Amino acid sequence: MIVLNNEPLGKRTTFHIGGPAGKLYIPETEAELTKKAKEIYDRDHKVYVISGGSNLLINDKREFPEVIVMSKACKEMTQLKDGTFYFGASNRIQKVISFVNKLGYGGFEELIGLPALFGGIIYMNAGIGRESAPLFTISEFIDSVKALELETGKIVTLSAEECAFGHRTSVFKNNKYIILGAQITCREVDRGDAAARIQKRREHCKKNFEYGKGCFGSCFMRFCGPLLRTISTLYKKRIFKYSGKVKFASNNANWIYNEGGGTFDDAMKLIRQCKRLHKMTFQKLECEVIIWE
Repeated sequence: MIVLNNEPLGKRTTFHIGGPAGKLYIPETEAELTKKAKEIYDRDHKVYVISGGSNLLINDKREFPEVIVMSKACKEMTQLKDGTFYFGASNRIQKVISFVNKLGYGGFEELIGLPALFGGIIYMNAGIGRESAPLFTISEFIDSVKALELETGKIVTLSAEECAFGHRTSVFKNNKYIILGAQITCREVDRGDAAARIQKRREHCKKNFEYGKGCFGSCFMRFCGPLLRTISTLYKKRIFKYSGKVKFASNNANWIYNEGGGTFDDAMKLIRQCKRLHKMTFQKLECEVIIWE
């Protein structure tokens, strides 16, 4: 177990914003993870966990006493039978895709651009496409998920149905579980076709998204596209009074980025303004990003 004191959490997120953790725990085995998580839960009834650090906005004006980082604890990668695999939650999604592709399987290559661990992919039910027209979501490949049930301290296996997957959501958002890994069944793929899909997705991301700056990925999972684009344009034209360092991305209004020196308050001002204007115009808006206030 690696333990760091007064560790800035902004270093642990893709958005580069966050106050310190009094103690930051980096378990190196599943046993260390489950033991520490249960200790914290029994004491505080809440456990703060960082997976890949994307889709996470952390208050930079407060200290979080204890935080667990998932990067080392669950690294298992196993082919169980043809097309069926078990992956630990701490593996990067790029490594998962590479592993299955080399064996002639896959189907979710477009997730290659996400800066996420496999556990976070499951937690968010990551996918490609809009709610109304999804290309796929990771839940289509999930057979079962292994998780720590915090209230009991037991390791449980949840079926795909029990995971209650929906658009960018799952049962794991209730913070009663920590994902340890999952069994998935992949489709047979041609390795050349898989490589082409990966390259096409990388080109799309490079063209449409702000890279080299702090960002979450998508900020909202439900929103009115034309309204969000209008709000973004009004900010860029400085119609709204705002001088923060968190901005709307140039090619995608659903991406906001930290250009350097941005704050939690800067990000929340944009998010709250989007919420207000959606409410005023009777449109639905729901955050995808997880906010630690």
